[in-house]
Amino acid sequence: MDLDWFYDLSNFPESALLEILIRLPVKSLFRYKCVCKNWLDLISHPSSSRFYVSSRLNASSPFRLFYRYVYVPEFKEVLRRLKPDVYVSREFSVLFLSSLEEQQMSDQFKVLAVSNGLVMFCLLGPLVYYVCDPVTRQWVSLPRGRQNALIRHPVFFGEGLVSRVDENNMVMSYRAVRVECLLGESFSVNLEVFASETGVWTAHRLVCPRKIRLLRRGIGPINFNGILHWFVHEHGMVAFDPYGNSNQCRLIQFPDGCDTDNEEKHDGLYRLCNVSQGKLRYLEIAPEPSEIICFSMWVLEDYERGEWVMEFQVTRSDLFSDDESLSNLLPTATFIPLSFHPFDANVVYMRCVERSCIVTYNVRAKRLDVACEVDGGVEDLSWRVVIPVVLPMWPAPLPRPPNKSLKRSLICDK
Repeated sequence: MDLDWFYDLSNFPESALLEILIRLPVKSLFRYKCVCKNWLDLISHPSSSRFYVSSRLNASSPFRLFYRYVYVPEFKEVLRRLKPDVYVSREFSVLFLSSLEEQQMSDQFKVLAVSNGLVMFCLLGPLVYYVCDPVTRQWVSLPRGRQNALIRHPVFFGEGLVSRVDENNMVMSYRAVRVECLLGESFSVNLEVFASETGVWTAHRLVCPRKIRLLRRGIGPINFNGILHWFVHEHGMVAFDPYGNSNQCRLIQFPDGCDTDNEEKHDGLYRLCNVSQGKLRYLEIAPEPSEIICFSMWVLEDYERGEWVMEFQVTRSDLFSDDESLSNLLPTATFIPLSFHPFDANVVYMRCVERSCIVTYNVRAKRLDVACEVDGGVEDLSWRVVIPVVLPMWPAPLPRPPNKSLKRSLICDK
């Protein structure tokens, strides 16, 4: 055998080479940029990202439920714990980035929002915002507030993030939004928007068609097709487009037939509203086992008209599970919604209180399965403290705001 035989890859057709390379995990693919300049140019070309993503359109991107709170002293440690090996797994789990012992620490970061693979955090206490790409490990800290702002210190909440991608699935820009906390009802909503293109916060005063009061407790806004939606009292949402030019906001009522009394009584704990497979969905779970209807779900079929359609209703007697311990609990079990599956509208994640585990409910099969045990020791796990994170299929550079606006900011590519 001739051990000195080799093949000159420079003569290998680029189209065939790319066909081979795109079958690799993206992490391995990016490592092969170091092989030679030809491979670097080929993998870095925008057409490679289009080819890679299109070849995986029928496959799900890595998806995890993140526990929103991370107890570490500095943001670099948050990024270190977000290394891909942590969340790229075949088995579903709720990802806790801090141990039980660390959860007693005073330093606390919070996952606020996600958009096209970007994740927005904040440091609680001295409020500092961060936007990062957990795959490329790039991050930027945002300016504290508006330049030349009035001498007052508003309290903000309900932070959201919207980003835009080009035809090559590269993130071109992003907008971070935060809402000023106002006491009582108002015909307007005051918010600030940070634009990555300019690197500054701008103030907006949105006019509402009637008096509203935003719900402070719970998650940030829902991002649906680049429009942010905040929950309001009186059973609905208020919508705003951070990339739009209008200072008008829109009100969307939740479905007719929802149990508004239970929603008010339990502060929305047993309902879930979010996006799955490109549509807004609303799930309601009966808090009492004596109620006939256990699960109800609506889908917003006509967004412009605000028309919801009932998708299914399930009685408790319809439920079954192949897990014996869970099956025995079904007549009296308490379920708290966590998240819709982003790629499968038939799957909903819930916490079974009595079984102390995360379960999935399959709409078509009407079956409950144990998805994972809860290792984080958090007894109040609900949709308020977890966030679904979908990693991008193809990592891209984080858009960098003008340096002049980031006097105290850092960008790290490690």
